[in-house]
Amino acid sequence: MSAEFVNVEVNGVAVKAPKGAMIIRVTDANGVYVPRFCYHDKLSIAANCRMCLVEVEKVPKPLPACATPVTEGMKIYTRSPRAIAAQKATMEFLLINHPLDCPICRSGRGMRAAGSRRGLWARYFALHRREAGGERPESRPLVSTDMTRCIHCTRCVRFGQDIAGLQELGTTGRGEHMQIGTYIERGVDHELSGNIIDLCPVGALNSKPFRFHARAWEMSQHPLSRRMTDLARGSTVTCCAAN
Repeated sequence: MSAEFVNVEVNGVAVKAPKGAMIIRVTDANGVYVPRFCYHDKLSIAANCRMCLVEVEKVPKPLPACATPVTEGMKIYTRSPRAIAAQKATMEFLLINHPLDCPICRSGRGMRAAGSRRGLWARYFALHRREAGGERPESRPLVSTDMTRCIHCTRCVRFGQDIAGLQELGTTGRGEHMQIGTYIERGVDHELSGNIIDLCPVGALNSKPFRFHARAWEMSQHPLSRRMTDLARGSTVTCCAAN
């Protein structure tokens, strides 16, 4: 075995993984789903949402899969009762202050899917919610905001820092009082700002020109032309149009 790879077990199945790779990358590469909100493979790791908690043998507490590197002989369990209990508790914590906007939310289906795979959605409508307050900063011209839906994953903030190189969004406050916002009298108006709409996992950031024109379930995907795909630098790009 090369020194560049290590032997690990994922749910009892032996696999080979690059040394130092994060658990979530190893599970994705082997077709094992781990729920996540803040993780994105093109952004820096924040481990804010804690939805990707998994059990690792001989470790007393569940670990975030997005921020835990694999080591030789590591045994990882993503479907154990302990891992599922940790994920359910995290989902409940996130939804306590989350508004019931699912019927009108752009990300309603995506967020529900992230929880439904583990049965994490069962208690959503039984929770006593206290909607998190927050300002709605002006984010012209492409981005409209519903910040009561924000779960502080900081994807939008990290996109500005890591990809766009423009720190127009940031966080203020701590704990449940944290808010995502812009600098005073500033808006998100750089040429890459539209990307944060797709990055947001919960519908807090929405497309202002497209808002209220159609719902996600009314859309169908169509592949773009060869030229547009080349402009996307190898990414999988599709064009959505109303049925």
